[in-house]
Amino acid sequence: MVFITNGLRISATNLDALKSGEIVGAFSKTFLTLDKCFALYPDLQIQNLETVNIEFWAECKSCDSIDNTFSLSNLSRLTTLSIKELRVIFQQRTNIFLVSLRVYRLPNSIEVKAQSTGNFIPLPSAITIIDRLPVLNDEQFREIYKQFQGLNLAIFSNEISTTSVITNELLEVNSNFLSESNTTLQSIIIPENLSLQQEEIIHQKESELDWIKTISTLGDRSIEQDQGRSSNYQAGTDFENISKKSLEFLGFTVDEAYKGGAGGLDLFCSKPYPLTGECKAGKSIPNHTVEELIRLGGTHLGVEGFINLSAKLVIGAGKPTNPMLEAAQQWKVSIIKAMTLQKLVELKAKYDGAINLFELKEYLQAGQIDKVIDEYIQKVEDRIRLRSKIIQAVKELQESDSEPPSSIEIRTHYNARQQGSTLDLVSTKEILIELSSPLVGYLGRVEENGRKIDRFYFLRDLPLELITIPEEK
Repeated sequence: MVFITNGLRISATNLDALKSGEIVGAFSKTFLTLDKCFALYPDLQIQNLETVNIEFWAECKSCDSIDNTFSLSNLSRLTTLSIKELRVIFQQRTNIFLVSLRVYRLPNSIEVKAQSTGNFIPLPSAITIIDRLPVLNDEQFREIYKQFQGLNLAIFSNEISTTSVITNELLEVNSNFLSESNTTLQSIIIPENLSLQQEEIIHQKESELDWIKTISTLGDRSIEQDQGRSSNYQAGTDFENISKKSLEFLGFTVDEAYKGGAGGLDLFCSKPYPLTGECKAGKSIPNHTVEELIRLGGTHLGVEGFINLSAKLVIGAGKPTNPMLEAAQQWKVSIIKAMTLQKLVELKAKYDGAINLFELKEYLQAGQIDKVIDEYIQKVEDRIRLRSKIIQAVKELQESDSEPPSSIEIRTHYNARQQGSTLDLVSTKEILIELSSPLVGYLGRVEENGRKIDRFYFLRDLPLELITIPEEK
């Protein structure tokens, strides 16, 4: 038994194709909960219309957010809307929900007062469905729904940057295949191992970052070279090179003009702010390291520029001597271990926008600062964890109600789920707006009449474990 209290506004053209059994695809302005049932209200776009006749109802089988980056010709075939109509839709809304519907005939048609706005139209009274009268039998629906899912997979793979190549090729195959077809939806060849291909690409991406795992190893190797081998020159050079690569990965611009031979700095970063650095291999960081950094930095940058403007960093695999630590305090030089540098780079690899170099600069205090940097990393990870849980709160609310939740509802739900949490409304809304930015894309934000309103919907998860950070030895 099914109870229906609302009607979903559907384009009249779209509805004609749905009730004929040609397609199962439609659009919704808001998220629809899976298996939610509603009447199908035809949007006739007729002025001075007093009532609308409703003859069909439907059950939602899938619902996903899309934007105008998806092929409009494929969307036209999925919904029978013209490309011109689709362009108008995406001019009004940056995102919309593509849904698949199992359509049934009402036992008796009903008259509803015409309404010009609203995604859901309230019915005069609830409808009770006892016997279902499907437009398509089970086998017919499974066949068309399977085809719809094939295209649906192609749409949302595009949100994952690492699978964009596969997606584009897949869309091209689909488009070519459909253009040769005489029917609205024919069998579409979708690779059965698409998810395996996606995993392979992700693993390939991770393999490109394998060098990150060697930062600490090269530092340790420098110590080993110093503890009994004739020369640690090559080990020191490797450590210096990996340190430079690490800083570039974090977002610094390493200027090679100040490097090279005797009298050259190991590291000088010109952007986003001046940073001078020395990389010291071996089991200890020598007494003269700070003195050397000051002398070379002052020579190349000028004493005033070096002392007042430049951040000063020593990356050492070993342990600094006491005199070196005293000099670091006096001249405001920061010292970090190779593992600490690796942790920063690991975090950047996990979450590309996680490291704010200007914020990091505030943590570059005088002396050995590994614990201070660990505090910064923990602070960043706490922010990411908070955002991941807020995304989950939106997802949970969305699954329980077809209406996208407001910031107040999201805050209330989050605080209720997180024992002892007192997240305030202002912070909640700021985070929601951040997460719904097109450049971030974890959430979407509802638009009405061309303006964004205080309602948000789920797009994708923010995983908390992407790359494992190794424990310090």
